[in-house]
Amino acid sequence: MAKSIITMKQSPVIILITGFCVIYYFFMHSIGLTNLNAGFDMLSLLFPLFLANQLLSTIQRFFHANSPLNIANISAVIFFSAIVLVMNHVISMSVFTGDQNQIHILRYAFTPKAIFILFLLSILLIYYWSQKQKMEIDESNDRLLEKERESIKIPLNSLQQQFKPHFLFNSLNSINALTISNPNEAQKMIHLLSEFMRGSIQENQNELVTLEEEINHLKLYTDIEKVRFGERLNVNYSIPKELLSLKLPHLILQPLIENAVKYGLYGNIEAVQIKIQAVLENNQLLISMSNPFDPLSNASTKGTGYGLLSIEKKMQILYHQYNLLIINKTDNLFKIQLTVPQV
Repeated sequence: MAKSIITMKQSPVIILITGFCVIYYFFMHSIGLTNLNAGFDMLSLLFPLFLANQLLSTIQRFFHANSPLNIANISAVIFFSAIVLVMNHVISMSVFTGDQNQIHILRYAFTPKAIFILFLLSILLIYYWSQKQKMEIDESNDRLLEKERESIKIPLNSLQQQFKPHFLFNSLNSINALTISNPNEAQKMIHLLSEFMRGSIQENQNELVTLEEEINHLKLYTDIEKVRFGERLNVNYSIPKELLSLKLPHLILQPLIENAVKYGLYGNIEAVQIKIQAVLENNQLLISMSNPFDPLSNASTKGTGYGLLSIEKKMQILYHQYNLLIINKTDNLFKIQLTVPQV
């Protein structure tokens, strides 16, 4: 955004001025100037026009007004038009000295030439004003976006930190129970937990990760839970390989699997299968997770719902969209669908 207007938008200006000069050449030739004189007159007009063009662009860069139609801009256009006209007229008259017919044609063309030059420089002024206006709007939007990104780091980091203690608390409770009943399993669980925590730590918690990385985190989590629940916990993944490189927020799926384990296995002595599926539709990654749900056995298993609420808040902050987390609950099936826009 620091580039000047001239650097960014030079081609349209060159085309406009060159096109104007070509039209001017044919006009002057049509009213009686010879090919050579018309060509020289055009060249004597070209240099002052490019000089005026540079001055107009400089004015708009450093003295940009809220409106293109103001006293300063109008005065600048009139002044530069007069400069261009006088320079062209003086040069051409000095060259055509002695040829009264050609001089008469130049004098005859003075008024329409002045109108054309005034019109051309007005177009250039409005063009540069609009480019500078667009640049300022883009810079303002960039500043607002950067400020917004900075403002969401605090709530995002806060939500992220809520995920880890919640999972860690549950795992440590399980390890504590296993240290007496099954020390070997407790040791295995400690190892799995350390691997999971190592993989979940990264410098910027707000960065996106691939679906493959997120699924690997889920597998570490379910391996930990399998130490507790044994063969009662079964997880079925239905994820096409071509989707593994798609991006989603870091650790966004962990509360989903925690929720599925909690409401699928707590108070249930039967084997439970948790299904995790992913599809890509309309450039959106749709991840669904379902588990059996018994309202009677789970009546006493009530939580605050913080995990799912955290996901919903985080998705709203990151993608500025609502309804990215949809929950469907029937008599015996609990299903969650997470929509992750791919931008």
